[in-house]
Amino acid sequence: MAAAVFLIAFTVAGGSIQAESQGEAQKPLRAVIFYQAQIWVQDINIMQQIAQSIERGLEGHPEVALSCYGTEDMSMTDAMKAAVNMKTDVMICYGLDSQEARRQYQNLADHGIRVILVDGDVEDCGRLAYIGTDNYGAGVQAAEIVLRENGEDSQIAVLAPNLQTGLRSVGARLEGFDAAAEENGLKIEAYCETTYDSLTAIQEIEALLDEHPNLDVLFCSEAVSGQAAADVIEERGRNDEILVITYDRNQNIEDDLRKKALDLTLTQNTEAIGEACAQMLIALAADRTMETGEDVLFPCIPVTAEDLGGENNEP
Repeated sequence: MAAAVFLIAFTVAGGSIQAESQGEAQKPLRAVIFYQAQIWVQDINIMQQIAQSIERGLEGHPEVALSCYGTEDMSMTDAMKAAVNMKTDVMICYGLDSQEARRQYQNLADHGIRVILVDGDVEDCGRLAYIGTDNYGAGVQAAEIVLRENGEDSQIAVLAPNLQTGLRSVGARLEGFDAAAEENGLKIEAYCETTYDSLTAIQEIEALLDEHPNLDVLFCSEAVSGQAAADVIEERGRNDEILVITYDRNQNIEDDLRKKALDLTLTQNTEAIGEACAQMLIALAADRTMETGEDVLFPCIPVTAEDLGGENNEP
């Protein structure tokens, strides 16, 4: 998004501020966000949704120049390297906790680039702020729903593409669910790694149900697992037997909710996240010396078939 630069003349005590200082003050704050441009039908592009919301929040604020890049096959660590080469002021990215990611967070800091994390928090990485979903709380929220709907005797399986994932949105949900399950006396019967490939995920879930036929709850920590679980549940005609909880929302998930192959999805409030990010950028543009910003955490919004009503639109 292009930002105009306005030149305003000031006089102080009968003298003009030096042109060099004036020009420096008028440079817009440069911010960058990357997201995957090519997605499959089952995917949900949270980063793109947040980017679009930030753009709306920055309308009328030329003091911030936001660049949004839809890329193909670029990892987040590669994107962080690109941000350094671009000499940007701020990078908005999702939270990834690995040795390489932490090196790149430090590299951004060494180059004076502030980091705002939006989709999963990484503590002690030198970020300016975390503005995003309370993913740990979203895991707790799911466990409380299981307890309310199915009771303490639930036979639960936990599903994730990688149970030791460095992706903090998924990792924090798993941690929150495990902690709340233990606190509330819920027993987790099985853990299942599904992978991000939907066909492989379906095969893993079929094997899970064959090995554990008494399961009556599938907690799916992200959308690919949730949609794969819905496909298996629908194929086996067990819509009324197994409570399936997942995250986020697209047309497939809405269809699965209406068919009762999914019972509930917990959606991220990407519009509110983007608006809060825009406000942070505006504040940082006004105070370039800011070292830490205020963290802002949003709860997930539960959505069931009843909440969809007569809706038949894309998310």
